[in-house]
Amino acid sequence: MMKILALLILLALSAVAHADVVYLPTPHGAERFKRAASRPETLALLGFVESQTRQTFCGPASLAAALNSLGIMDPTPAPLFPYHLLTQDSVFTSENQAVKTYTKVETVGLTLNELARFAANFGVSVEVIHAADVSAEAMRTKLRAALAAPGVRVIVNYSRIPLDQAGDGHISPVAAYDADSDSFLVLDVARYKYPPAWVSFDQLLAAMQRVDSDSGESRGALILTR
Repeated sequence: MMKILALLILLALSAVAHADVVYLPTPHGAERFKRAASRPETLALLGFVESQTRQTFCGPASLAAALNSLGIMDPTPAPLFPYHLLTQDSVFTSENQAVKTYTKVETVGLTLNELARFAANFGVSVEVIHAADVSAEAMRTKLRAALAAPGVRVIVNYSRIPLDQAGDGHISPVAAYDADSDSFLVLDVARYKYPPAWVSFDQLLAAMQRVDSDSGESRGALILTR
């Protein structure tokens, strides 16, 4: 009996420890969505998020979704003509190939600063925020303000480890903020692994503060403004 009780306590503690990640297709996730994710900007982004086509393409997939939702849809692949849509492949313009080649990204992905340079080459204003360089309150304020502004998108570079998810470094867009739960809606572009999730600010901050071994710097966020 005591062993069963101890097991139940451990399970309960485990559930509490990871309660800061609430997946969207759950009752609590849907409740937060109804409360916080009805802005046109959120819905525009949701309409363009797709699964990354390679396991290292979280950066290109996130950037394509963000730019498409801002109306920046070229270069468009020839098979889609006369329609316009930026894709995970077409973000590799000649300027971006000079930053990091398609083949190299296939191998190791993109760092936060490299993704920022990819975005800037499309003519958007880019603010790079390394989580180790700002206070927690400054980070929360910047993300909330960006999500509330028209013509602005947020992409986060974070570690999955603090979220108790498989893997480590990852990049995805953020669609909304729920004040009641102090959580952000991360639209995971590895949709074959995880659905969109509401992540508490504290947990997201911890995930962004981890060091990216490829850059030697902390992870963080990009704020893109058209």
